[in-house]
Amino acid sequence: MRLERLSKSNQHLFEQAFALYQASFPPEERRDDAEQQRVLKKDAYHFDFIMLGDTFVGVMLYWETEDFIFLEHFTTLPALRGKGYGKRALDLLKAKNKLILLEIEPPADEITQRRYNFYKRNGFVMNPHHHIQAKYHLGDEDLELKVLTYPRVMEKDEYCAFYGYMTREIGIQPSEASGITVRKLKDGDDLNQVAKLIYLTDPYVYPNWFDSIGDGIKVLRRMIDLPTLYNRENITVAVMPDGFVAGIIVSKQTPFVEDIQYIRQAFALAGVAMDERTDFVFDAYYAKMGDATDGHYIANVAVDENYRKRGIAAAMMNYVMAGNPHCTLESVIANPGSWRLYLRLGFKIAFEYPGVHAVPCYKMYYKK
Repeated sequence: MRLERLSKSNQHLFEQAFALYQASFPPEERRDDAEQQRVLKKDAYHFDFIMLGDTFVGVMLYWETEDFIFLEHFTTLPALRGKGYGKRALDLLKAKNKLILLEIEPPADEITQRRYNFYKRNGFVMNPHHHIQAKYHLGDEDLELKVLTYPRVMEKDEYCAFYGYMTREIGIQPSEASGITVRKLKDGDDLNQVAKLIYLTDPYVYPNWFDSIGDGIKVLRRMIDLPTLYNRENITVAVMPDGFVAGIIVSKQTPFVEDIQYIRQAFALAGVAMDERTDFVFDAYYAKMGDATDGHYIANVAVDENYRKRGIAAAMMNYVMAGNPHCTLESVIANPGSWRLYLRLGFKIAFEYPGVHAVPCYKMYYKK
């Protein structure tokens, strides 16, 4: 038995192999044609035919780096299963003498338990790391899977390195929505909608700062007209054809210093009572912004709830990043949809820290 990587000389096998791949995995666990063509161009990606002499037996689709092999999809022809070909194919990967990873559904029924037992018999061990599969389609829901490795369990730092690679390379690449315009905020844009989106960017800071979303919108709306972080010059918007502001980004080049007097002025102009919460938020949040080492600081990213999963956030991020080769931001760890998008866009995690109200966050950076 041998593995043959897809090439011009064996292209005639691809149609049969791809049909087997499509029949063996549900849509949420495999790529569409366009994404498959993208990864086929990657040097690390192997589309290998499992061959027994001149007979096609199955496929092994995997990513090979200096540090690991990620067996992404593996299947044999239904008529040939149960004949030991799967074990022999795994032995071919083991012969590369690298750490091998693969994903399985949690063993909870007869089928999933049988699949787990197969890999267990072949020396794979279950890992404790909480794992979400790379997304194959824009808008996919999170799919929690278990990670098996051979011949040993991955250390946490190894898993984090793999997860970063998987998010950047293996999952679907961020796509931009069509039919929208991304630009700087202009006169005539709905500033109340902009203020609402700013409020919705952080469910920990703003609801604990204001008595209601209405009060928050009033104050943030006033901050847009004052020399604060939320000044109109620092706001990028995604606008629909009918003029509706579907998304916002607040960002500013560092270094800069926030002045609490303008926040107090915004409360006064909005007619909203201010208390000790403003001092707390300023000291814990605004006063810590604008470090000179942060490059272009991205403070707020939000998409209206009725326009999410359309690529609007990616479009806005690309707009901001295009003119700023060094960007930084913070992302709440409990919001994986956000920080996984940033990873796919080229950001890296610098460190973890307790944010405002002790909410765990990632500090992330991008350098072109």
